[in-house]
Amino acid sequence: MIVSNAGKYNKKITIVKDKGDLLETDSSGFPVRDYDTVLSTWAEIKTTKGFTLIANGSDFEKAYTRFTIRYPQTTITRDMFVLYGGKRYSIEYLNNVDEANVELEIQAKEVTH
Repeated sequence: MIVSNAGKYNKKITIVKDKGDLLETDSSGFPVRDYDTVLSTWAEIKTTKGFTLIANGSDFEKAYTRFTIRYPQTTITRDMFVLYGGKRYSIEYLNNVDEANVELEIQAKEVTH
């Protein structure tokens, strides 16, 4: 069994699924959605650095945040969202690190509306 440093998972995140119900609108007129919590867990969080985006000629719109968690027993899918730090992130890519069922890497981008 592969053992990872438990101390690196130091940020609390919540993975949610959109219920599809519109509760109301916020002060800017955007709909406020209702969510079902799928998983609440600790994660290691890394953001794409501006230098990396510039060096690769990438658009800043394509900046991803990488959330690495212990491999969950719950199924995580791309139609779910990550809630962290008062922000919502859409899941773009899921990676079972080294196919070892030890860590799950979630690449996500911030939803800005």
